[in-house]
Amino acid sequence: MICTLCRTEPLRHGTLCGACALDTLAHIRRLPRMWSGLEAWLAPGSTGSAQYGGRVRHAEAPLPLNAEVLTLRAAGGIAGVLEDWRDAVRDARGLPEWERIGSLAHRVTGAAEYLAGQIHFIALWEQGPQFGREMRQMVDRVQRLVQPDEAEAKGQPEFLGYCIAVYPSGVICGARIPAVVDRPVQCGWCLCPYPPETWLQLRHFQPGNHTDDDQDDGAELAEQATAA
Repeated sequence: MICTLCRTEPLRHGTLCGACALDTLAHIRRLPRMWSGLEAWLAPGSTGSAQYGGRVRHAEAPLPLNAEVLTLRAAGGIAGVLEDWRDAVRDARGLPEWERIGSLAHRVTGAAEYLAGQIHFIALWEQGPQFGREMRQMVDRVQRLVQPDEAEAKGQPEFLGYCIAVYPSGVICGARIPAVVDRPVQCGWCLCPYPPETWLQLRHFQPGNHTDDDQDDGAELAEQATAA
């Protein structure tokens, strides 16, 4: 018998090989971070011509408000898929359904943590391969949103904006901040970190998106991100 997910590795028992089980576990653990990171794509920004210092460039087109983002962030999106599979696992094990209460963030995290803890059962379960495929497909859906194939082909992945950290000279960094949602985001020039909870504010303080009165607030945001 071979693994029914990769269809290459031989199996002594179960339905998932060790490599596919580990990949599936990694996908489960990434989804809560991805769900959280997609919040930055819910607020469309605007472009403008204001610049600060000599190294800050014009803000490029903002990340669009995409219906796919709304779907993935809604109760029936990432949260619903994880919870449906959690209930299926519990049903297969003769356990009652888990009540779906609390914030969506809590529900996504709770369902993912439960499924991660059941990976050994899932690797033996007849539905394990389908579960593994759906986890991989869900991760791929999010990645396609933040790094479209066309942009990747041109070597220009989507980005969150320009770094707003201020050098001691008073010049704003202005380097491009990459758009990734499952690991820490950091400026490649000044190394200022931007955790997901700062992304909406980062978009707000892009050149042309705010008034002069906001400049001090933007510097404060950069300081908070650095402290984080």
